[in-house]
Amino acid sequence: MTTQFRGTAAVSLEGIQRNWSQSNGWESTYSYKGTWANIELAKNNTAYVGNSSRVDVNQEAGGYGTMQVTFAAIDNESASTTANTPESDMWELKPSKVQRNVWEDPYFDDLDDNRIVYTSESSYLLLPNYGGTKYRIRSAVDAYLSAVQASIEAGNRDDSKVDVHTKLDEWATSGHTPSVYTGLTDNQKQKALDLVNLLLNGKDTDEHTRYVLRNIRILPGNTSTQVAHEQVGKQWTTAALSNYIFATAIPSVTRHTMLGDLNAVFGSSYWLKEAPLLSDVHGGKVELVQEWTNYELGEKSTLLHNVYG
Repeated sequence: MTTQFRGTAAVSLEGIQRNWSQSNGWESTYSYKGTWANIELAKNNTAYVGNSSRVDVNQEAGGYGTMQVTFAAIDNESASTTANTPESDMWELKPSKVQRNVWEDPYFDDLDDNRIVYTSESSYLLLPNYGGTKYRIRSAVDAYLSAVQASIEAGNRDDSKVDVHTKLDEWATSGHTPSVYTGLTDNQKQKALDLVNLLLNGKDTDEHTRYVLRNIRILPGNTSTQVAHEQVGKQWTTAALSNYIFATAIPSVTRHTMLGDLNAVFGSSYWLKEAPLLSDVHGGKVELVQEWTNYELGEKSTLLHNVYG
């Protein structure tokens, strides 16, 4: 782009400084010098300061003055031209730590009830009832601990007199009445006992780290770019997200290669698209931030958050 030298000979252009950073994009500063009277006039003259983001005026000895005019663009001409291309486009992976109930861990998903699809009243009544396995285990452990406490308060220090299996009865065993858990597989029974063990040991919550993929774009203040609200709140497949990154990448501007092969690492998981954030930043620029939060397969309901891609 060409650089425009604007104004009159009464105020001379002494120099131009240009800076670029990943966080702020391009910024250019024009330095002028002239009599103080002319500098005072120039500071309000659109020929010098039109579309600028900052103006600094200083009075010097001998009736002279200086003026620095800063533009949130590579030059003063670009500052007055509508732009679509971002000045920087950065992709970041950030960790996010969350606390979740231990029974919500995907390891215990095998104990979940399958969804029953309603077709008709007659066929619905023939379907097996929900087992509520996780809830029953949690309730049984609570009942067991209450029974232990009641036994101790009654003066009986031998808490082994309370049998946890009389509270759980997860599957039919000798001396126990068959329950809704009779049909559990050996693998499900092991996971049921693992959940019991964790709850009895007081490990009912667990800290979990999930990935947050963030796209940060710095746009000139006169940009015509609009925020993309499409597919917000939906779970994106990793393939759909990868395709989006490459489809929107701008050569020499976009930085995404350090993300690696997302499909190889996160192939079976989903990415929840969050609401975008648009805000003003240094020098009159605009920052557009879009995030996707990673969830393991089955961790988030596809009924509440549809899959995209």
